[in-house]
Amino acid sequence: MIKIPDITFCIKTIHRPWSCHRLVESLSKHISYPKIIVVDDGRPVRRFLSKYPETASQCTVIHPEQTDVGVGIGRNIAVDAVKTDYMFLLDDDHVITENLNLDRLCDRFDKNDIDILGVRQGSGGRPTMLSKLMNGQRIWIHRGETRRNGYVAWCDMSSNAFLARTKTIRALRWDEAIKTFEHWEFFYRAKLAELKVAVAGDCFVKHAHVESEDYRRLRKRAKYRSMGLRKHGFHSMRFPGGGVVRA
Repeated sequence: MIKIPDITFCIKTIHRPWSCHRLVESLSKHISYPKIIVVDDGRPVRRFLSKYPETASQCTVIHPEQTDVGVGIGRNIAVDAVKTDYMFLLDDDHVITENLNLDRLCDRFDKNDIDILGVRQGSGGRPTMLSKLMNGQRIWIHRGETRRNGYVAWCDMSSNAFLARTKTIRALRWDEAIKTFEHWEFFYRAKLAELKVAVAGDCFVKHAHVESEDYRRLRKRAKYRSMGLRKHGFHSMRFPGGGVVRA
């Protein structure tokens, strides 16, 4: 059985120090003595450690040598620093509540054939599939699942809040060239590697987005979406709502 000391929570953050502070505080409130690694590649004046030193003292905080190394490098740095058998990925604008049901999540991971077990993000984070359209030239992100066991649904992609074995994620890793729009590409490679991805539909984190102008500018760099699409031979992507973007 997976226990809390067996898990390290990994957070990549940039230019949202208050958001990271809020997440760490929520982890400490709902989980006893959580192990937390924060990778912050922001400018020194916008760092979590400098803005909230008391909260940051509850974590291992890592500052890469360069700023804006991107999500891929930042998350890989975090996972490489993990010393436990399991890791739990979180975005810095998540908030932990009692609805995480971590003991239940760990039990589900133990009892099922799963490599990555995601949780819901309020109304988001439902089981999602990655399918090819247009003779394999378009990737379609859509709701769906391949099978289900109670609240656990197997699929291709979960939210960015998930539990996994550390060795699994170290082997898969994030593409370090892709600074943003990394989510689907990570899970598409998990699909190609035949990893077993599932979502626990009764376990939740709160996604409480925190907006800032410089964060928005960093996040919405479409060239990285194009990079991921071209890497896998796609000329376009279709979203669940039907919208299409091109590489």
